[in-house]
Amino acid sequence: MSQKKSKTKKTVLIGAVILSVFFLIAGWNAYQQNFDDKELILYGNIDIRQVNLSFRVPGRLQKMLLEEGNAVKVGDVVAVLDEEPIKNRLNQAKAQLEQARVQLNNAERRYKRNISLCNTDTISQQQCDDILASRDEAVANVAYMESVLAEAETNYRDTKLYAPSNGIILVRIQEPGTMLSEGSPVYTLSLNEEMWARSYIQETDLGKFKIGTKVEIMTDSTPKVYHGHVGFISPQAEFTPKTIETTGLRTDLVYRTRIIIDDPDDFLKQGMPITIKVK
Repeated sequence: MSQKKSKTKKTVLIGAVILSVFFLIAGWNAYQQNFDDKELILYGNIDIRQVNLSFRVPGRLQKMLLEEGNAVKVGDVVAVLDEEPIKNRLNQAKAQLEQARVQLNNAERRYKRNISLCNTDTISQQQCDDILASRDEAVANVAYMESVLAEAETNYRDTKLYAPSNGIILVRIQEPGTMLSEGSPVYTLSLNEEMWARSYIQETDLGKFKIGTKVEIMTDSTPKVYHGHVGFISPQAEFTPKTIETTGLRTDLVYRTRIIIDDPDDFLKQGMPITIKVK
């Protein structure tokens, strides 16, 4: 009798364990399904790269060829300096190089005339050393003047300012007639080769978010849905910036992310607020 009771208790215990395991697995699957299917919503802003265009040489600004809002393509001339002073220096460098080459030819001829005399000790060693030094100095002077000419040619080319990339002129900073120093900004150019969005994600959501994750991007001003992917996740946590709205507290620690927009257009503007959906 006692053996039957023991066997019955054992059967009940095994059944209870099996049932517990079944419910545990079912609960975990339900949680995982809910975790995977839950839509993650992030908030951020369009962040377009900008560059200040400037001349590498100082001079008087002669022409400003674009206005704010104009589209440019890489290689377009956008501004021009007065080239006359720089062209004069270029011509001087050409003349000086020609003079240095004449001096080198004279030094070479003198060296060739006297090398046999040096070998036979017909003239003093000091004279031989002076002849050789004169030739070497002439060779070095030609090399130096060639570098001066190359720099002058570069400066002459730099009297024209070219767009480094496709983009839109955001700000026209200078006007013709302005005396510019080297590196003075002339335009601010918004680049449209690559457009991305800055957002922040909480630590608890990092499991749904990784490099390459596909996202949908929406603005408040158009029904169009843009597409993109995660291009960067900061390895360091920071406090949420006050300009960003999230579903949590603003003081929460978050991780900065960069969303690369795969199909940008001219409608997207710098600083535009966006909503990001991660499936």
